[in-house]
Amino acid sequence: MFGHETWNRLTKWLLIPTLILTFIPVLFAQEDEVVATLMRMEGVVQVLQAKAPAPVKGRNGLLLKAGDTVITEKEARATIKFRDGSEIRLFPSTNFQVESKETGGGDRFFKMNLFMKAGSFWGNFVKQRQIAQVGSPTATIGIKGTTLRMVDRDGQARVALTEGLIEVKNDNTTVEVQPGKRLTTFTRTDDLTKKLTDIPYRLDLKSEKQKLEFAGGQPESVFVSVQLVDIKSGGAVTRPGLVYMRSNYDRITYPVKIALDQRGFARVALKIAPPEAADAALNGSVYVWAVIDQEDADDTSEGRILFKIPVQTGKERVKVDAKTGSGKKVK
Repeated sequence: MFGHETWNRLTKWLLIPTLILTFIPVLFAQEDEVVATLMRMEGVVQVLQAKAPAPVKGRNGLLLKAGDTVITEKEARATIKFRDGSEIRLFPSTNFQVESKETGGGDRFFKMNLFMKAGSFWGNFVKQRQIAQVGSPTATIGIKGTTLRMVDRDGQARVALTEGLIEVKNDNTTVEVQPGKRLTTFTRTDDLTKKLTDIPYRLDLKSEKQKLEFAGGQPESVFVSVQLVDIKSGGAVTRPGLVYMRSNYDRITYPVKIALDQRGFARVALKIAPPEAADAALNGSVYVWAVIDQEDADDTSEGRILFKIPVQTGKERVKVDAKTGSGKKVK
């Protein structure tokens, strides 16, 4: 399938522990292995299943298997949630193939191989013994524990990084992208080092109520203000746009649609349900992130706010990572 020179090149990248770079979508997962779930859909979404002759209509809760392709039509959006907690938000007119495999044993980790034929996405990849790659016709990105955006249409691509570290490769250059940086429009043959620049804007999240008590075991309603701001000056940026929110806590109800007004501002009502025993792993720290929910926002970093909730005490403590919101047991 590969020539000798190509195989040697692929093998070289596979030896790098924190990333894998290749333009060819390698099939990591076993046949019929469920790797992710489709959720938070808007508009018309189709799924090309690896073993089905015709596409099926996407729906919330649809299980995605190795080799499945998700296609969002015009004005449609969808979230792909992987078993390790990683999350990808597909924007309109996107063709995205998913592959993933969980390896067993004492050193359990996930391998993801994702290929975008055309379109755009935002993704958060959990930093937990995970290797991921994203390929497209124009470039390839090696990932480990990263929050990023990518657009690839008509032979031109853009990439932006909020957290983590990535390497982006095209036919001409390989470049390391640091948090807060982006690659402006490039082709397969451009010098990527000349395309690096700062991300100028971010979303700023605030709330007057950040400590939640859940009196009488009832859910609490909170309002979060979201403002688009200039990172250097801190001043407001007057630009409308759609907003997508996510959290490390799955007991939050979000509005059906969230949008910044002409001032670049939104006031968002969240309904947060009381924690259950399994939520003790969060150690009382609930993070909510906001990201611009559209393709043309690689100039804007996501925002974050912290809420404190009650937690059951136990023999083990859990340390929550302030950047990712994920928890791990500590002595």
